[in-house]
Amino acid sequence: MRTTFTLLVLTCLITGCSDQQPTTEAVSVETETPQATSDAASESVEEPAEASTTEEPAEASEESKLLVIDVRTQAEWDEGHLDIATHIPLDQITDRIGEVAPDKDQKIYLHCRSGGRSGQAKTQLEGLGYTNVENAGGLEDARAKFESGNN
Repeated sequence: MRTTFTLLVLTCLITGCSDQQPTTEAVSVETETPQATSDAASESVEEPAEASTTEEPAEASEESKLLVIDVRTQAEWDEGHLDIATHIPLDQITDRIGEVAPDKDQKIYLHCRSGGRSGQAKTQLEGLGYTNVENAGGLEDARAKFESGNN
């Protein structure tokens, strides 16, 4: 009786601590000898299989992280802008960048009318510790880069 109880407790511990369903090998442990129980119990515990990864989620993740910031004035923005762009004027970039890019290693593309102000914004962001900032140039440069999908 004591051996059966010990085997039952051992079986419960093994199957209770595992996220896998009990195997027939673990169930049959109750009728085996104590030495065989030890071997059967150790064989029934398997390492969980690792989740497979594919390239699609990584690509989708990259697209969702695409951050294009237009640093032009409100009037320039109102005249026309990229649909994917976020508007943060140059004079507000250091105060508001954390709203859209809390991760300082996130890739950030900056553009303005001709590339000068976006270059200034790049310098300011790098001064704040941002490590992956690119000056995408002027509006037309950014339009060619992002509307054709060449990012």
